[in-house]
Amino acid sequence: VFRAFLTNVVSGEIAQGGSTITQQLVKNRILTNKRDVHRKVRELEDALRLNEKFSKTKILEEYLNTIYFGSGSYGIKAAARRFFTTPDPGSPYGFRGKQMKELTIGETALLAGLISSPEGNNPFTSPDRAIRRRADVLRGEVETGYITQAEADAANLEPLPTIRPPAEQRPTSYLMAEVQDRLLADTRLGSTEDERRTRLLKGGLQVFTTFDPRLQGIAEDVALHNNAVATHAPGYESSLVSIEPSTGAVRAMVGGPDFAREQYNIATLNPGRQPGSTWKVITLAAALQSGYSANDLVDGTDPCRVPSKFPAPEQETRNSDGDEDGYDTLWKVTAGSVNCAFVRLATSVGQERVMDFARKMGLTESKLQNILTLSIGTIEATPLAMANVMATIANMGVNQTPYLVQRVTDSQGGVLFDEAGRTGARVLDDNVAACEQNILRGVVTGGTGGNARVNGHTVYGKTGTTDKRADAWFIGATPQLATAVWFGNRYNNDGGAGFGGDSAAPIFSSFMSAALDGLPNLPLPDPGPACTRPGSTVNPDGGHSAPVIVPVVPDPAQQPTVQQLPTTPTARAVTPGTTPGTTPPGTVPSTKPGNG
Repeated sequence: VFRAFLTNVVSGEIAQGGSTITQQLVKNRILTNKRDVHRKVRELEDALRLNEKFSKTKILEEYLNTIYFGSGSYGIKAAARRFFTTPDPGSPYGFRGKQMKELTIGETALLAGLISSPEGNNPFTSPDRAIRRRADVLRGEVETGYITQAEADAANLEPLPTIRPPAEQRPTSYLMAEVQDRLLADTRLGSTEDERRTRLLKGGLQVFTTFDPRLQGIAEDVALHNNAVATHAPGYESSLVSIEPSTGAVRAMVGGPDFAREQYNIATLNPGRQPGSTWKVITLAAALQSGYSANDLVDGTDPCRVPSKFPAPEQETRNSDGDEDGYDTLWKVTAGSVNCAFVRLATSVGQERVMDFARKMGLTESKLQNILTLSIGTIEATPLAMANVMATIANMGVNQTPYLVQRVTDSQGGVLFDEAGRTGARVLDDNVAACEQNILRGVVTGGTGGNARVNGHTVYGKTGTTDKRADAWFIGATPQLATAVWFGNRYNNDGGAGFGGDSAAPIFSSFMSAALDGLPNLPLPDPGPACTRPGSTVNPDGGHSAPVIVPVVPDPAQQPTVQQLPTTPTARAVTPGTTPGTTPPGTVPSTKPGNG
C-alpha cells in the first residue's frame, strides 16, 4: 500500500492500486470511486481512524455487508439468498434463499471468490472461472488451517448453483417498489440521487415501513378477489389505499393484481384516474369552510350552465340520470350526488378557492384546471391522494402528508429519520370537518353509498362514477382508517366498471369490516354550527342570499303565487310545478342514486 501511495504521489495520478479491506470499506461506505490523489489521502486518513475505533472482525463484518457480489447483490447475506436455495414447503415456490448459517464450505468459498470480480467469476455466466476461483479460495483455507484437505476436496465437488437470480436488483412488489422510489427521492439520505442510491443499496440500512401486515393481507385479499373482479371482463381490477388519519401512515396499499406483469402502481403514480363524484367532498369542504350551511339550498336542475363564469354556449354539463329538478339542501344533493347542484355550488364558492382546498387536502400532484366540470371529478387523481382527502376530514380538518416509511436506521443503529410525532397542517375548522362527516354519513345511510355499510361501525364517505362508467370509486372513513377504492380497467376508458356504489363500495365495505373487526365503534362528532345554522339560497354567480323567495304552484290549474320560504334548517325550496316538502331535523332523506 505504501509503495503504491509513493508511486501515485510521484506520478501525480493513480498509477497503482493497493487498498486494505479497511480502505475499501471507507471508499464504499463514505467516499466515491473517483480516482485521484486527494481522495486516496482522505481514504488513508479515514482508514487509520477506523482501525483505531473498531476491531478487525467488526471492519470485516461491515465490509462484507457493503460490497457487491454480482447479480444485483449488495452484502453477503443478500448474496447468500440470491445464489443459493434450499427446499421450503411453506414458500409458494417450494424453495427459498439460504441464510448464512446454512451455507456449505464450497458455497462460502464461491462467494469469497466473487469479491475480486463479481461478474467475471459469476457461476451462471462463467462457470469454469467460478470453479477455478473457488478452488483457489479453498486452497488458501487449507494453507491457513481453516479447513482440512479432505474438506476442500469435498467442497470442490459441490455443484454450482442452478437457479439463476434476476440480472439486476429490482423490487418484487408494489410495496417494495414504492418504498424504494420514495427513499431514493428522500434528501435525508443524501443531497444527490447517486448518494441516496449508494446509501440505500450499500449502507446496511434498516427500513421500517408503515404497512400493517394484517391490514395489507386483508387489502390484497379483498382488492384482488372481489365480486366486481369476478363478474367483469378480464382487465378489470381494483386498487385500495388505507391511511391512518391521525398520522398519515399508509397502513395498506394495493397497486394492482400482478407486479411482475404490470409495474405501474395505479394507487400512487400520476396522473391517476378521474375520481368522479368523490371530488364533491372537496367542494363541500370548501363551501362549509367559506361560511355556507348544510341547510343551504342549491339548484340541481339539469342541464347546468353558469354563463357568468363559463359564457361559451358549449360550457354545460348534466346530471347522470338527467331528471333531478329544483332546489335541495346540501344534505340531500350530497346524498344523491347531484352533479348540477355541485357545479353551481363550486362556482358560487369560487372555483379557484375550491382548487386551493383540493391542494391543501391532498391533491398536490393533480394538474387542476378552472373548468366547469371541476367538481364532478374530471381531473385525474390517484387513490392515495383521494384517501388523503378523506383522511383530512376524518382527522377533524388536519391534513397529514401520507408516508410509507416510519423510520430508517444506519448500520450502527443510529436513527437517520423517524416520522414519530410529526405535525400536520390544519386546513379545515374542526366544526366544519364534523359537519361534513355527518353529511357524508347520509351518503351511506340514505344515498348512493348504501353498499359501503360496515356492521357495527359508523362509516361515512362518497361514491364516484365517471363518464361511460369507466371508473368506479368509493372513499370513506372512520377515525381509525380512511380508505379509497378504485375499480376499473387501467388500459382503457371505454366504460364498463359500473357505478361506484355498486362496484367500489362493496370492496370498501369488505375491507373495512375486516380491518375494523375488534375495534370500538367511534360515533360521529356533534354536527356543529356549519350543519345547524339556518340555510339560504346558493347563488351560482357567487355567494348565497336569504330569505329565499320562489314561486310555488300548489295546483297546476291555478296561476303561480309567491311564497315567502322560511329560512330554517328544515326548509326546502321548490320550483314551479312541484310541491313544498320538509326535511325532519337530524335526518337525511333517501335519494335514488344517479350520479355515482
